[in-house]
Amino acid sequence: MDFIQKGFTGKNDSWRYILTMVLVFIGIQIASIPLIIAAFFQVDGDLEKFQKGAESSFMDIGMNSSLFLFLMIFTFMIGILTLFLCVKYLHKKKFIAMITSREKIDWNRVLYAFALWGSISVVAIFVGMYLSPEDYAWNFKPVPFFTLLFVSFVFLPFQTSAEELIFRGYLMQGLGIASIKKSFGFVLIYLLLCITFYIKLNQVYDLNVFINFLIILGFGVLLLLLNLFRIIEKLTQTSYAALQHKLLNRSFTPLLITSAIFGLMHGMNPEVERLGYILMVFYIGTGLLYGITTLMDEGTELALGLHASNNIVAAFLVTTDWMVFRTDALYIDTSEPSAGAEMFIGVFVLYPLLLFVFSKKYGWTNWKRKLVGKVEIPVIDEQ
Repeated sequence: MDFIQKGFTGKNDSWRYILTMVLVFIGIQIASIPLIIAAFFQVDGDLEKFQKGAESSFMDIGMNSSLFLFLMIFTFMIGILTLFLCVKYLHKKKFIAMITSREKIDWNRVLYAFALWGSISVVAIFVGMYLSPEDYAWNFKPVPFFTLLFVSFVFLPFQTSAEELIFRGYLMQGLGIASIKKSFGFVLIYLLLCITFYIKLNQVYDLNVFINFLIILGFGVLLLLLNLFRIIEKLTQTSYAALQHKLLNRSFTPLLITSAIFGLMHGMNPEVERLGYILMVFYIGTGLLYGITTLMDEGTELALGLHASNNIVAAFLVTTDWMVFRTDALYIDTSEPSAGAEMFIGVFVLYPLLLFVFSKKYGWTNWKRKLVGKVEIPVIDEQ
């Protein structure tokens, strides 16, 4: 049983996935209350300053960067907890089923990916410093730095793990399961239209968190009311339905969709505003890397290690005043922000090399079946 097939255990009605994502979203919003309270005290109740911090970053109003980082990570910790409870009690399945197809988590894989990508990242950064030393300023402050180091290594993996378990675990399996339905193509078009409408609305009106929640909840309720999966299945006895089902009932469907959503979610980061949407090449490419390793290795362990390593190194080694991670790192990058050749080298050279190394170490085979093969319903032994 491969990784997507592992998701067929338990209960997988479409409403359970919609409700779970709504509950995870609510959990994350509730968990942001401590961050909001801390920011409010930071400005001594000055609503104008508070609004300024909410629109950009609470660090702009003087909040300690490590405290901000921890409180931000706390929201993801609650997100993981909410996801765990939904998978266990709503889907009636084991949480490990959306982490790996193995009997237990292979922590050696997590550590290997963490060490490998961490080493590559550190070397790449120091090469950049050697080539352009004028662009980096020494920023070591003992107490803030070691506080950051503690928060990064102990708590930051919760943030990266939450993203991996939602995208490469829960949604990857859920979309794979959904792709076997003949109505999937129509529902996908409907959701893409909803997402496009939401993005455009957000760009025009700069919606706040509460309005965002109402819109997302409204999309979910509409989908439930229409019960699209069942209604459209009865109406899709057409050659088009058969064709789209044949094309979309493949493992690359959840791979591409989750990678695209992963990239779009990161499109709200401040660095995209500075560098432009060309940065989507990096975010979507990174999503594809994590997704391919998950499908080929039949588990999220390598993706968990890669993602944690990437964010931890970014947090404690080099910081800037315009990226999503602004920390008390060892160095400050003072160069003019640009999406240079290093981004394309990373996505189109280093990422394929990583996949090659993993494939040799873990003996990956059947690339075609695992990445583009048809999603099959497994025979599940309930005992």
